[in-house]
Amino acid sequence: MSRDYQRKNRNFFIKKDLQGKMILAIFVSVLGGCLIFILLFGLFSADTMTISYSNNSLQMGQTPIMLLKKAIAANWVLIVIGGTLLVILAMIGTHRIAGPLFRLEKALDNMERGNLNDSIHLRSTDEGKDLANKINNFNKILSERIGDITKHSTAVHDLLIQLQANETAKLRPEEIESISRAIEKNNNKIREIVRFFTLTDA
Repeated sequence: MSRDYQRKNRNFFIKKDLQGKMILAIFVSVLGGCLIFILLFGLFSADTMTISYSNNSLQMGQTPIMLLKKAIAANWVLIVIGGTLLVILAMIGTHRIAGPLFRLEKALDNMERGNLNDSIHLRSTDEGKDLANKINNFNKILSERIGDITKHSTAVHDLLIQLQANETAKLRPEEIESISRAIEKNNNKIREIVRFFTLTDA
């Protein structure tokens, strides 16, 4: 049913709009959580003072402001590195969602064009494997049903050719009746296959 699967080179930005929004949402969520923590810490320690000694000078100020200044001054490199790592990890995480989503959309596009010979292959770390398996199973079932319809339709066509050749072949009445029963049998098989599906109203 399916073509041989060949893995393409890794591309982390498959659906740029979706991944961009997800990465931004993750980054803003982490940043927002940090800001909320700082705000709460500042509210609880707003009435306290902190004294720091730096470069032979004594500095004094409100605790939240002093600690924030010192934390940024001492750890700005770690903050930049941490933010970069957060974006990279978010990009890898969104790739496990965006990649399967892109592959599922491509398979559904092929189905709309009548191509049921497209099998969805996802990595073990990707999300959406259950959905991919269901689409693959549906394509397999539909392909088998259409194959059965084609087989019975071909049989009906061949039987009709025999009836059309009645004048030259001089078929006996019992032969004509046998052909008619065979046509009816194949037609009933086709109707039975079609009844398997629940169709939308035209």
